[in-house]
Amino acid sequence: MIRKNTLHLLLLLAAFSLTSCSGIPKTGGGGGGNGTATVSFTIAAVPFTPPPGTSILSFAVTLSGVQLTPASGGAAVAIPLNATTYVVDLTRLQSDSAFLGQVLAKIPAGTYNAVTVGVTSAVVTYCTDLGGAVGCDTGSVAQITAGLSTPTTSSFSATFSNGQETGVQIQFNIGKALTVNANTQVVSAVNLAATNVLTASVLAPTSTTSSLATGQLDFVEDVTGVVTAVSATAVTVQTSTHGSITAVPSASSLDVTNCVTTSAACAPAVGQLASIDTALNSAGTFALLEYDPIAPTSSDWIEGIVPTTPSSSTQFQIVTNDIFLASAGSLIGTNLSLGAPVQVTLTNVKPFLVDSKGFLVVATPFTSGATDATDIIPGQTVAVHVTKFTPKNGNVPAAATVDTVVLRFTRVAGSITSVPGPTLNIQSFPPFFGPAANIYEVQLNTASPSTNYDGVSGAAGLTVGNPASIRALYFGSTFVPALSAAKVRQ
Repeated sequence: MIRKNTLHLLLLLAAFSLTSCSGIPKTGGGGGGNGTATVSFTIAAVPFTPPPGTSILSFAVTLSGVQLTPASGGAAVAIPLNATTYVVDLTRLQSDSAFLGQVLAKIPAGTYNAVTVGVTSAVVTYCTDLGGAVGCDTGSVAQITAGLSTPTTSSFSATFSNGQETGVQIQFNIGKALTVNANTQVVSAVNLAATNVLTASVLAPTSTTSSLATGQLDFVEDVTGVVTAVSATAVTVQTSTHGSITAVPSASSLDVTNCVTTSAACAPAVGQLASIDTALNSAGTFALLEYDPIAPTSSDWIEGIVPTTPSSSTQFQIVTNDIFLASAGSLIGTNLSLGAPVQVTLTNVKPFLVDSKGFLVVATPFTSGATDATDIIPGQTVAVHVTKFTPKNGNVPAAATVDTVVLRFTRVAGSITSVPGPTLNIQSFPPFFGPAANIYEVQLNTASPSTNYDGVSGAAGLTVGNPASIRALYFGSTFVPALSAAKVRQ
């Protein structure tokens, strides 16, 4: 089991403004009103309606820009992205939101009726499971790609007033973007410009639609990367694929409750690999909700979902959902993309760890310090520390030799069957999890750290029969509970 230590890092509260790394662009004139507003943008995904017709392991999109179109017909307003090359996996955004970019006090006041997103490319990685067993069918993991496109919101309207501080969430609908053969589970086409793929809405959470605090617009969680700055007032984490976030704690002390490494390396420090959970404030700043140190120094890690049951004690496969690169001397560099399958080989492996973030951990062979790959199951998401990397060569997938395996949070959607509390029962997971009729018990946490909610204020607002997406530690369908949830979105 993972060691747990509680350290207190005294952080003085201070107000600060976060500006985009891309700078503030010259905006078009066309809002139609007087003055300017501050608008932040996040991105999320709408999953397949349960039960899904196939198993989507990754849906990686590379974005080149975002524009707001004034209803008056004036010039569009460009929104600077949080990274020059912004890449994100939509499967992670079934339950989560990612920070996309913002304009501080520069959006012309007025009414806007469209949001347009520039997409450089999209790569969908999927598999089939026609027999109903756990895990993808042998040799069925495949990819389909799409090139340049400029999807525009099917329906959007927002009026911004002078001095207003607000946010907009852009949603990609996975099911409407893909063509799936109902009989073979094969994805035959991806079209991000199809009708109703892209929608957007003004972020206006209330006490009945979210567990966010007053003045907060969206959860932006599990931001994982290298710590580039630590001060008495803030922590900055630089991701490898979608920019950096600087966050300020909302209390005078910060509990580090889940230290995967030794206690000496738990206090935030420049060069650490860490994950932070944050909330986007209306002013465009970020409140730090949790600091989660993963490794004491910057190094190469790959995070991905396990598609098949390992047949060897030393080897298994993952499909890449995130990448954490060393600040210097990376073994991976630019030779791995989101969505790519990776063959993992264990060498001198340490006992497996759990990055629980303080949530419930069920005793299983994996969570009890296993070193055998056969204790890893399809549907689990793991991060692996890379000691050797071989890029993809033709049809031969990339390969990584690793010495550390850490259980992290799986994102998955299903249909709610009951909410007995403090658990949630859910079914109709993607086919590779197992039979659609399987019911999974999900632990919901009311103590600190508490499960966060989107769409409802808490477990009492969840509705039987409705779809829900969760970010949770997955222990396996034979365990009770099968999952421990950090986030639920209905």
